[in-house]
Amino acid sequence: MLALENLCLSYGQDNKVLDGISIEVSDGECILLTGESGSGKSSIINSINGLAFEYENASVEGSIKLDDKEIKNLELYEISLLIASVFQNPKTHFFNVNTTMELLFYLENIGLSRDEMDARMEEMLSLFNVEHLLGRSIFELSGGEKQILCVAACYISGCKVIVLDEPSSNLDDAYIEILKKMLETLKGKGITLIVAEHRIYYLMDVVDRILLIQKGKVANQFSKNEFMLLTDIKLSQLGLRAAKKTVLDVSGIGEGKDLVIKKLSCNFKNRGILKVDNISFELGKIYGITGRNGCGKSTFLRIMTGLEDKEKSEIEYKGQPISRRQRLRSSALVMQDVNHQLFTDSVLEELKLGIKNISNDTIEDVLSSLGLAELKDRHPMSLSGGQKQRVAIASVLCKNSTFIFFDEPTSGMDYKNMLRISKLIKEMKKEDNIIFIVSHDIEFLNETVDEAFCLEDFRSYNRKY
Repeated sequence: MLALENLCLSYGQDNKVLDGISIEVSDGECILLTGESGSGKSSIINSINGLAFEYENASVEGSIKLDDKEIKNLELYEISLLIASVFQNPKTHFFNVNTTMELLFYLENIGLSRDEMDARMEEMLSLFNVEHLLGRSIFELSGGEKQILCVAACYISGCKVIVLDEPSSNLDDAYIEILKKMLETLKGKGITLIVAEHRIYYLMDVVDRILLIQKGKVANQFSKNEFMLLTDIKLSQLGLRAAKKTVLDVSGIGEGKDLVIKKLSCNFKNRGILKVDNISFELGKIYGITGRNGCGKSTFLRIMTGLEDKEKSEIEYKGQPISRRQRLRSSALVMQDVNHQLFTDSVLEELKLGIKNISNDTIEDVLSSLGLAELKDRHPMSLSGGQKQRVAIASVLCKNSTFIFFDEPTSGMDYKNMLRISKLIKEMKKEDNIIFIVSHDIEFLNETVDEAFCLEDFRSYNRKY
C-alpha cells in the first residue's frame, strides 16, 4: 500500500504547493489526480517518486510510505527500485540513443544477468506490441512512440508502482488508445497506477478513483461510478475536461486568396515524404491542423515560419513570393516544448523580450487574462508545465505578427485555461493576420478554429509505423 499522510511541500518559505495531502492507494489500484494547472498534481507525483525533495530541493513535511518504507528516508536510486515514472515530456526519460539499449539500461544498472534481462524483455514483448520500436534511434521516434517506449521501460523495470504525469498530453487518438490498453494491461498485472491528467476520457475504463486537486489540497474524491454521473456542466464548473471522447466538428479549408502554398515538401529520409501543393488560406481566419503523431505537423510549422533552412517550398503572400527570411520576420511561434523558448529570469521580462515600446498596461492585461499576474516575478522555469505554456502564449500575444503559429498550445492544460487560451487566440484574430494551430485537443479545436485540415492527407510513408 502507498500512503501519503499530511504531506506538505514547499519551494522556499512563501511557496507552499501542497498542504496536508492524505491519500491511501491499495495495491493494484488506479488513481486519477486531476484539477487545474498549478494545483499540485505534478508535485504529488514528484513527491511519490522522490524528485521533489531529492532533485528539486523542496521542503517536505508529513509522511510518504510504500509498504511501511518511508520514501523520504531513501536514496533516489532506492526509490527507483520501487517506483517508476512516466513524464509529460518523454524526452526527459531517456539515457540512450538506441531504443533496445534504453529498455535494458535500468536492468543493467541493477545488476541483472543477461538471461534475466532476456526473460524480462521477452515477457514485455508478449504483453505490448512494441517490437517495431526495437533497434531504432530514439531521435527517429514520433512523440507517441517515445511515450509508449517509456511505459514499456517502466514495466520491464519490475516496479510495482508507476506514476504518470500527463502521459497523453502530446498524443494523437491512435496513441492514446495504445496508452489506454497498456495501462489496462499494467493494472491487470497488479501494478499500482497513479496518473495526473487533464485529458481524462481515455482513463474512465481504467481508473478506480478520481481525486480533484485544488490549491494543493484534495478538494473532492469520487468513485468511477460517481464521477461518470457528473454532467458536462458540472465537470466544466470543476474546471475539468470532458469524461467522454469529443469529435471534431469543424469544416475543412476552403479557397483562400492571401497565403498560397504552391509547393512545399520535406523528405523524412527513410520515413516517407510530406508534400503539400496548392492549398490556400485567408487573412482573418484561424486554421486547425490535425494528424497522427509523426506525420510532420511540427515540421510543417517550421517550414511555414522559415525555421527550416534546407526545405524546398514556393509560397506566395498577396500574390507575391514570400521568402524564408521574410516569413521568419513576419511569424511568431509557440513551440510544443516551451522549455526551448523561455530565456529570461522572470515572467515579466519574458513578455518584454524582443519587443520595443510595449506598454506596461498591455503586459498587465495579457498577464491578467491568462491568470499569470501573481506569477510575473517568478522564474519561468520554476512554473508548472501548464503555467510555462501560458507564459509562452502570453509572449506571442504581446507581438504583432502576420503569421501566428501554435504547436499544441493546450498541452497539459486544464479546461478553464483551455477556454482562456481559446478566447485570447480568437481575440488575436484580425483582418491582417492568419493563425495556425497544430493540436490533438479536439475540445480546443472545436472551440477555437474556423477551418481545419488533416496533414496526414499530404503524407506518404515508405513503411508502416
